[in-house]
Amino acid sequence: MNKHLPYYLLTFGVILLSSCGNNYEYRDISQFSIEDTALEDGEEIKLLYTSRGPDNNKDLDYYIHVIVISQKSGDTVNLLTMVDNGFRIGDKYKTYNYFDQNNPVTKVMQVRPESLEDIEAMKNVRPKEIQKVARDPKFDYIADNDFPTVIGSIGTVAQ
Repeated sequence: MNKHLPYYLLTFGVILLSSCGNNYEYRDISQFSIEDTALEDGEEIKLLYTSRGPDNNKDLDYYIHVIVISQKSGDTVNLLTMVDNGFRIGDKYKTYNYFDQNNPVTKVMQVRPESLEDIEAMKNVRPKEIQKVARDPKFDYIADNDFPTVIGSIGTVAQ
C-alpha cells in the first residue's frame, strides 16, 4: 500500500467537505409576481424545484421557493412556503396539494402549538409577513423566472 495514500484521502476529504458549504442567499419577495389566483386552494400539483434553505426555518424567517406544475391547468407556478418539507429527488413523481395562506393547514404551520388555547384560536391566526426568500445562486437559471407566484403550503389530502 502506498504510504502517502492516507494523506491523499485526508486532503480529498477536506476539499470535499469545504465544497459543501452553505451558499444560500436571499431574494426580496418583491422580486416575485404574487398572483393569489394562480392556483386554487387544494389544487393538485407536482414538484419541479425547491430552493430548500440554509436551516430548518424553525423561526419562519424566510420563504422556501418551490416551483410546481398545476395538474389542473398545466401551468408552472412559483410557490413560496415557510415549511421545509424535506423533499427528495424521487418526490417529483408524487402528486401533492397546494393550500393557500388562509387554509387551516397553512395557518397551523405558522404557529407553535402551545400558543393556541383551543381550535377556535385558529380563526385569529393571520398570515405571517415575510420579506425574504431563500435562494441558492447555483440554481438561479431555474429560480429566476417570470412565473406567477402564490404563498401557502404543500401537503396531501387523504383519499
